[in-house]
Amino acid sequence: MGRKTRQSPDYTALARAHEDDPEFSYFEASKGYQEAAQTEIIETAGKSERLPQQLSDAAHRLAAQFFKETADAAKTDCEKGCSYCCYQPATVFPFEAIRIAEILKNSRSKDELTTLVEKLNARVGAFQDGSVKKNVNNKTACPLLVEERCSVYDNRPLTCRMAHSFSVKRCSQSFEKDRLKVQIPMSLGLLTGISGIIEGAFEQLPEEGLDGNLYELCSAVLAALADPAAGLKWATGDSSVFKSCIRDDT
Repeated sequence: MGRKTRQSPDYTALARAHEDDPEFSYFEASKGYQEAAQTEIIETAGKSERLPQQLSDAAHRLAAQFFKETADAAKTDCEKGCSYCCYQPATVFPFEAIRIAEILKNSRSKDELTTLVEKLNARVGAFQDGSVKKNVNNKTACPLLVEERCSVYDNRPLTCRMAHSFSVKRCSQSFEKDRLKVQIPMSLGLLTGISGIIEGAFEQLPEEGLDGNLYELCSAVLAALADPAAGLKWATGDSSVFKSCIRDDT
């Protein structure tokens, strides 16, 4: 007997089944699918050096599918070249940081990678008190932003996938003034759907003996770039790779 294929999420049907509270259904559905995907990958792949890559790709496929299926119902004002959200701290799971580091090593020349590492270090060094929360109004661009576009867009962190807006004007005001004082109009459905995926990873990974903390993006990518064995170490429960990284305190 063949293995049963995991059912793909149908957010539209789930929303109809919970018409009185569609956002809640999005959260619960995406959280459930994320947990199921993680369990299956860990069981089949084992805790090998490829585990971070497989977990990252699966989570991002789920997030991309969710965004695609809900985008028509939530027309955002986001467009190519708009990058206000890339001028604030971002956070990332260890398996995402390891995957991004792998992509950078395979896509950048030695000189390009050296330059990027310098920019990543400068970004981390500029963080006040090593805190994500205290640097929410940091106006420095993410070093992964190239010509106003994310250079790892298809593998951008789940937390970055939550960023969207119905008003570029509000985004501009938020950037120029105070991100904590200017409210950005956003879709609760999109927010809660991606939040469910994040929560599924955050809750379940520690149960598997894996580091499921969120870390500041640049510090985590630097750690993953610096250790050739980062993937295997994380997959086998060694949390030392990200021990010195900036923890998410938001």
